Amino acid sequence: MWRYHLEESRPIATTQEAAMARASQQLEDFIDESIRVSKEHGYNPTVFVSMRHDLGTLPAISKLAVSPDLQSGFRKLRELGLLTWSIEAAVLKFPSEFSADVRAAAEWRLNQVAKA
Repeated sequence: MWRYHLEESRPIATTQEAAMARASQQLEDFIDESIRVSKEHGYNPTVFVSMRHDLGTLPAISKLAVSPDLQSGFRKLRELGLLTWSIEAAVLKFPSEFSADVRAAAEWRLNQVAKA
């Protein structure tokens, strides 16, 4: 069910519809490879895998990317030199699949690491 923004008469997805949005196959493949590479380096991203299963790829990535907490997975990937496989990197690699807020949060987090 769509509802419409009153001022602009454009459809806005409800929360349930947004949660059901499907990631592109390219993004799904990138995330699958990210998980494989992480495991290959001794890190199993169980929290993310569980969230992805429960919420779907896009909502799981979005929720973690905008979280004010520095996620343990991000810290571990940084430690392993694998930030190119982080969910933040996925957001920047596939920007059209994410909101401006999610893109800004992902970019900010990666920039903070670059400055450190």
